[in-house]
Amino acid sequence: MTDVELSNYLKSNYNIKFPVAYIHFVNNFIKLDKNLKNTQTHHICPRCCGGKDEPFNLAKITFNHHRKLHQLILKTEGLNEEQRKKLKFAYKKMKGELSKI
Repeated sequence: MTDVELSNYLKSNYNIKFPVAYIHFVNNFIKLDKNLKNTQTHHICPRCCGGKDEPFNLAKITFNHHRKLHQLILKTEGLNEEQRKKLKFAYKKMKGELSKI
């Protein structure tokens, strides 16, 4: 899937226009999926934005890539206050700024 196709898919299914950099990086990570070790599962469209635990919405990525994607997704326009709050919490937890819950 091209970056444009992924962007259009996410916009039509979740009504969110993710940043171009986010789309580009997540699309490349999907292609690397089978070669990575010590991975985490990333929701391409986060659960707080309506994303589901379904294969087409999941990508296996390294922790550093996961943290970078969460940093990029915070630049998404049109998120409501609750979505932004949850995404910031996840990012801060990845950066080690929050104690373990």
